[in-house]
Amino acid sequence: MSKNNRKIKSILFLSLMIMMSAFFIVACSKAEAENTTADTDTNKEVINKVLEHQFSGPDEKFIDLMWNPKYKTVVNNKEENKEFDKYVAKIYGPYFTESELDSFIAAFGTQYPTYAHENGYKLNLKGVTIERSEKNSYSFIANVGYRKNGDEEKVANVKGVIIFSTKEKGKIGRFEYRDDDLMDKLRE
Repeated sequence: MSKNNRKIKSILFLSLMIMMSAFFIVACSKAEAENTTADTDTNKEVINKVLEHQFSGPDEKFIDLMWNPKYKTVVNNKEENKEFDKYVAKIYGPYFTESELDSFIAAFGTQYPTYAHENGYKLNLKGVTIERSEKNSYSFIANVGYRKNGDEEKVANVKGVIIFSTKEKGKIGRFEYRDDDLMDKLRE
């Protein structure tokens, strides 16, 4: 009888351990899935904010700080614009790694606002479709309204790819546009 009791206790203990392990695995998987969903939502918000800044306006303060010579100085034969740098850090800094912010502004961040301003266009972000393609990679299609003076508004799609940093959570580590002729249209 004692042997049977030990056997039953061992089976009960083993069953209890298996159930607890299964519960633990399910709970951890659910928590990880919730974190992934939260990260995806946060990253999509970041993408939306950056695109709103790019395609609403143009931002006259951004343009003035960038092009007005009164904000520029030359230090060690290099042009500096501390006011523009501060403004860029305020507007875009929360969304980019430091190195990608510099790359973004140099390669993409000034083009749409500059061409729109120079040629009398107003930009209006109509909507964005964002797809997660890999763990930290997203593709987007932005529907951008553009209007010159009193003309009828037209819409162009701007496609792009964004890769979020693996070291700085919620910050863009790489940003690329793949334009559908909007840049050319803004030059007209």
